[in-house]
Amino acid sequence: MKFDNLLRYAVRILNAYKGEIPLTGWLKNFFRENPQMGSRDRKQVSEMVFCFFRLGHSMLNISSEERILAGLFLSNQKKEPLLEYLYPLWHDQIEKPIEDKCLILQEKYPEFNVEDIFPWKNLLSTRIDHRLFCLSFLEKPRLFIRLRPGHEISVRSKLEKNQIDFYDADPYHKLPFRTFSIQGGTKLEELITLNKEAVVQDLSSQHTALFLKTDHLKGFSVWDCCAGGGGKSILICDLYPDCKLTASDIRDSVLKNFSIRFHEAGLQVTSLFKADLTDLQDFPPAGFDFIIADLPCTGSGTWSRSPENLYYFKPETISYYRQRQQAILTNIIRKLNPGGIMVYITCSVFADENENVVSYIQTLQGIQFRQSEMINGYGNAADSMFVSRFVKE
Repeated sequence: MKFDNLLRYAVRILNAYKGEIPLTGWLKNFFRENPQMGSRDRKQVSEMVFCFFRLGHSMLNISSEERILAGLFLSNQKKEPLLEYLYPLWHDQIEKPIEDKCLILQEKYPEFNVEDIFPWKNLLSTRIDHRLFCLSFLEKPRLFIRLRPGHEISVRSKLEKNQIDFYDADPYHKLPFRTFSIQGGTKLEELITLNKEAVVQDLSSQHTALFLKTDHLKGFSVWDCCAGGGGKSILICDLYPDCKLTASDIRDSVLKNFSIRFHEAGLQVTSLFKADLTDLQDFPPAGFDFIIADLPCTGSGTWSRSPENLYYFKPETISYYRQRQQAILTNIIRKLNPGGIMVYITCSVFADENENVVSYIQTLQGIQFRQSEMINGYGNAADSMFVSRFVKE
């Protein structure tokens, strides 16, 4: 009876939620208005709703109840009591490899095709395996932390002391800083001092550090022009403690959070200002030796963390972001000093926001392409990102 009620709650949520705000925030509001559920039930219902969305655009013709159960079956590797009660046949096979479970699901739903989860194969960047990318939506993403210089031993010790299950996400030490992979949902703020000792930063985002290398002398100027949460600003400051950092964003709330986070990290920013990068009047007068351009995009490379965005996505929005990216890049390149470096980054998997924007940048006068990479997060339970590097003549 309890599990039947939880299923009804999940369906009620799905009928009410229309994708207008992030699902995590919407669920918090819903549970606040419906306090009769305990924490364990809230967690179970949230899991059911997320599993519904993890199926993306596959099997859209079946009921919400059926999609929830199918999502629970495909997205879990451990015994699931709710599934055991509602569909014991699937529960008994839940530990099987994902490809085997897809075949099992097809026995009940012959129309199921895992590649329907993300149906826009023709729009993907060329270096993405479409099937593996679709399968990644059925894998719960991991939490990654980048250990800050001087805190490697203390962070490891605290995690071990609290019996946190973690592993080294970069065992061959290709990245400049140590990074640990931890199960999603772990309350790290209760274990370590975030931002000071370690930064929550996706593995693929940490990988961009390999593109942030520079031969500039000490004290070179850096502009993180769409600073967002400040993760890459902290990263480049850890790479080059003597750099002079300027950061900007179009959102006041983001700039406020950036300031708090930088203070917690024990870092200082030379200048922090609000800017609409499509408007040259908002730009600082000086030029920069290095520009980090982590620009607004569809965020499609992060949708395994927010699968509701996959479900509600409209392909026509890609052109909006591409046009905005091109307008911003045209403007910020003018602020790049001769010999300066610009690193263009998106968390998108669409060619129109990645390779095609690189082609556009190459048409601009005085800028030379150096290298690019599609950082595929599938296989590591991480995001997928695109990064490219340019030099000003």
